[in-house]
Amino acid sequence: MPGRVMSVVLCRPTVSGDMMPVAMGTCENLEEATKFNEVKPPNDSEVIRLIKSRVRTYFNNDGVIELDGGYHLFFVVVIETFSTMVYSCVGEAGMELQEALDFLNSKIRLIMSSSNIQMVIAQSNPYDLLGLLQPDILKFIKQHNETFPSAHQQRMIDIRRQVDDVRQVMADNVERIMERGERLESMEQRTEILRSSATSFKSTARRVQRHFCQKNLKWTLILLLIVTIVVAAIVLTILHRNGVI
Repeated sequence: MPGRVMSVVLCRPTVSGDMMPVAMGTCENLEEATKFNEVKPPNDSEVIRLIKSRVRTYFNNDGVIELDGGYHLFFVVVIETFSTMVYSCVGEAGMELQEALDFLNSKIRLIMSSSNIQMVIAQSNPYDLLGLLQPDILKFIKQHNETFPSAHQQRMIDIRRQVDDVRQVMADNVERIMERGERLESMEQRTEILRSSATSFKSTARRVQRHFCQKNLKWTLILLLIVTIVVAAIVLTILHRNGVI
């Protein structure tokens, strides 16, 4: 994710092994840009101290140093024809190495292209060239940072994103509740259908039961009638043989 430049520091190693500041510049409204971060980016003196202790300046190289608060110190060491130079910038957490190197190589190194500056830089004292170089440094920082939202705007973007996330969660919950309501309604409909079917089955069962009871009663009566007739016939036959009738 791209990020903003907090500050730029130009320095060069001296014969004695120290690191001499040449020029520096910070982004506009630095306090506003870093108000949501409890840790503040290092100032130019701290940057120079880090470069002196952790950067090798006797050959061309580049890299990044991780700092507290999510900041990064990006640097490019170039053995220029006029002097060895260390171009560095402090970027916020979202800044990538390649983005910072492109910024330092394509923008910041351009301010050293003046032949007048190249002639005097090797003999200059700390910050002698600040008045000449800082306007361009500030211009390049501003151009780079204008493509990114301010700290307040970023805060609003984050809040809006959180609100959108909450809204989406609520919409999902409402959709689930509606789906659950539809399922409950469907279950109620099925329950009513089952209840109606059970009632109908009960009525049908009663009718069938009465039908079979009536049928059983009919055959029982017929059977009793037949038995009665048979018994009567037997009794009459016996009585007739005995001359009773």
